[in-house]
Amino acid sequence: MYIPEHFNEPDHARILALIRNFGFATLISTSSVGVQVTHAPVQVNDQRRVLIGHLARANPHSADLQDGASLLAIFHGPHSYISPTWYVDENSRVPNVPTWNYAAIHVTGTVTRIDDDLAKWKIVTDLAAQYEAGSAAPWDPRNLDAHASKLGAIVGFEIAILRIEAKLKLSQNRSVQDQEQVIAKLAASESSEMRATGAMMRENLAGK
Repeated sequence: MYIPEHFNEPDHARILALIRNFGFATLISTSSVGVQVTHAPVQVNDQRRVLIGHLARANPHSADLQDGASLLAIFHGPHSYISPTWYVDENSRVPNVPTWNYAAIHVTGTVTRIDDDLAKWKIVTDLAAQYEAGSAAPWDPRNLDAHASKLGAIVGFEIAILRIEAKLKLSQNRSVQDQEQVIAKLAASESSEMRATGAMMRENLAGK
């Protein structure tokens, strides 16, 4: 991933938070039939330095998730169009142009395939517990026996993390005044995505 120095995010805790908050990943690998791409939720275990998830067995991509295979997981955070009319600063020789602010994380690693039903059950229930947290009536998974017939329809996996690249393009190359102006425009938007981008910009600016 192309990451100019001012957009590089080195803070490991912040990267982990982004993965946890935006855990619906794009999974990419290559095989003899070409590039395989799947969109799926995954979790991160920082202590073991792995990503954990599952795919439908009927998905052709699952056949490529063999031990030792390479895989890229991409996580997309908030993103938004940024109008050049929002800036305060202007260089008459180099006019401002539109751009896009966003957060993206690339995690590269090697696969361990999981076919054991008990291990797959833990993957499913751990994932559900994360997203059911705070619900007034959370899903009760009961026990493994109640869902045993469904577990054969999925393949679990772990990705041992070898490399993480994190890019937060949040107008860090602009003046503080410009950043504040962009944040104000995003915060006033009716779009939740734009407001979330503004909130991330605000957090980034406050951390300077």
